[in-house]
Order: sequence, then C-alpha cells, then structure tokens
Amino acid sequence: MKKILIIDDEPDVVLYLKTILEDHNYETCVAYDADAGMNMALECKPDLIFVDIVMPKKSGVSFYKEIKGHASLKDVPVAVISGVGNAYGLKKSAFTDMVQDAHVEAPQGFFEKPLDVAALTAFLDEVLNKKREV
Repeated sequence: MKKILIIDDEPDVVLYLKTILEDHNYETCVAYDADAGMNMALECKPDLIFVDIVMPKKSGVSFYKEIKGHASLKDVPVAVISGVGNAYGLKKSAFTDMVQDAHVEAPQGFFEKPLDVAALTAFLDEVLNKKREV
C-alpha cells in the first residue's frame, strides 16, 4: 500500500484529505506544520507528499526547498494543496518562482482548495503508477 504524507495546519483539511486518500486505499501520515512534516517524512518514508503553502512558523515553500535538498527525500514527489491559488492566481510556475532556486524542480502537482477529488485521484494514479514503473 502506498503511503502519502499530508502536511497542513488546518485540521479540517487534513481530515478531509485523509478520508479521501484512505477511501482510495492509500495509507496516510499526518503533520500539522513544516517541521513536524520533515520529521514525519523521515519516519514514515512516504511515496508522495501533499503540503500546504501558508502555515505558521515555516511555509510550505520553505519545506519544499528543504525536502528537495535532503538526500533521502529529494526524489519523493510533492504536490501543493493551497487556498492561496484562489486569492492570488498562484500556479506551479509562480510557486517555482517563490522557491528561488533554479536547481529545484517544480512540484509534481498543484491543487487549489476546495479540492477537485476527480483531479486529485487521477493525479495519484498517474504519479504513483508512474513511480512504480521506474
């Protein structure tokens, strides 16, 4: 069973996403901030990570840069889930600009809140099946 780490400071969002993922036969790990997310990523060794952008203490952008620089986690696919896109028109290219590091590739996915469940599950099938074939 594939493991997916959810990092978001909003408990309702975490519960909603966790329910969707578990209903689709994925195992989930959860963290409510970026620092706990890094610890959980090292502990649960996820096949995919969903991270929010706007969180207290450390943003999802900072987490993303940190994880992509970590030897054992840099190849784990990451998808951003955020309500910021609705307010600011933020997309993958803008997120990459926020990372400000040409050596860090764009996240594999970007999903705006509220989540489109069909798009989310199609993304999971594509990314996790593709990963299995490699």
